[in-house]
Amino acid sequence: MSFSTIKMNTLKKRSILRNILPASFVASAILLLSCNPSPKQDAAYKSRAYAKSDTAKAKFTRDMVDNIRDPSCGMPLSKAVEDTLHYGGKVYGFCSDECRDEFIKDPEKLAKSAVMKK
Repeated sequence: MSFSTIKMNTLKKRSILRNILPASFVASAILLLSCNPSPKQDAAYKSRAYAKSDTAKAKFTRDMVDNIRDPSCGMPLSKAVEDTLHYGGKVYGFCSDECRDEFIKDPEKLAKSAVMKK
C-alpha cells in the first residue's frame, strides 16, 4: 500500500465520521424530545384525571363521620370523605389515606384535638 492510498482511506473515514456524527446527535435529540410530554400535554392529562375523579361517586360522605375537620391536617371535610377510621366509639373521617395513616401513629393526641360535630 502506498502512502497516498493510506491517506485516501483516512480521508474517507474522516468524511464518513463528519457526516454520521452530527446525524446521530440529531437522531438522539429527536428521540429524547419525542418521548417526553410537553407541559401542556401533562396539564391536559391532569385536568382530565381531576375531572374524572370529581364525577366519581364518593365512598363515604360527611354524614357518615363524627368529625367536621380532618384531625391530622385540620382540613374541613367536604361532601366526600376519602377514608374513615373507628376509634374510641367514634367514626373519624379523613381527607386522604396519608392523613389516616398519620392519625394511626398517635390516635389519642389527634382524637383530643379533633373538631367534632355537636
